[in-house]
Amino acid sequence: MVMKTVPAVEARVHFGEIIKKSFKKGDRFTVEKLGIPMVVILNANEYAQYARMAEEREERFKILDRIKSAIPGTPSHKVEKDIHEAIEAVRKERA
Repeated sequence: MVMKTVPAVEARVHFGEIIKKSFKKGDRFTVEKLGIPMVVILNANEYAQYARMAEEREERFKILDRIKSAIPGTPSHKVEKDIHEAIEAVRKERA
């Protein structure tokens, strides 16, 4: 996979070629306008992976928020430390 940066005008002119490279080779393209990154083009499979990771991350934050709300008054860093330690203990048991 290659990440390439292309100006918006070039992306417009060569859009078919860009999407073919993205689909077949997995190339990614950052499209810039006036030197400012505006959008990224990547193939649908790769996007699905990113979307799935984002959903999983969001779920983890929801769990963390539920734990924090169940023990009000406990500082967030303490809750996060305890959760991290519990996860590590489970991982060690499974290993």
